[in-house]
Amino acid sequence: MYELLYISQAVVDLTETEMEAFLGRSRERNAQADITGILLHIHDGPVGDEPFRAAFFVQSLEGPQEAVEQTYERIRADMLHTDLTVVHRGQRESRSFAGWRMHLTRMTSEAALALIARESQPDSGPPLRSDNPADTFALLRDPLIARALLVVVADQSR
Repeated sequence: MYELLYISQAVVDLTETEMEAFLGRSRERNAQADITGILLHIHDGPVGDEPFRAAFFVQSLEGPQEAVEQTYERIRADMLHTDLTVVHRGQRESRSFAGWRMHLTRMTSEAALALIARESQPDSGPPLRSDNPADTFALLRDPLIARALLVVVADQSR
């Protein structure tokens, strides 16, 4: 089974309803191409008069290699995000997100950082915190952290 894991920075912070509407067609294509996966939308709440601070995507696509790579090329062309960074490409023994043509989960940056801290550094001090979205994005570039975050979120959704 082939997996591609990428992160990106969102241009706008979409609501869950907007994200679900956007994913409708993608899920149909994924079903036809035998692709499964998960999309995590990490967002920061408003700060002061600023309605949008930062939002990120962390996504895993799994399935036949050619279909996954074609899907990723469509995603790269999408104007909803910038700074797309593939953090992992490779073979896996089995699907991690079987049954989900593209599961969507949203969480705040604070919640994502707390999960990362819990999973990567159990019982080792206070939770990670960052007022700088660039720090959050840099942390997500670590493939082990990005994948662990997706797996934990998926386990909580099941």
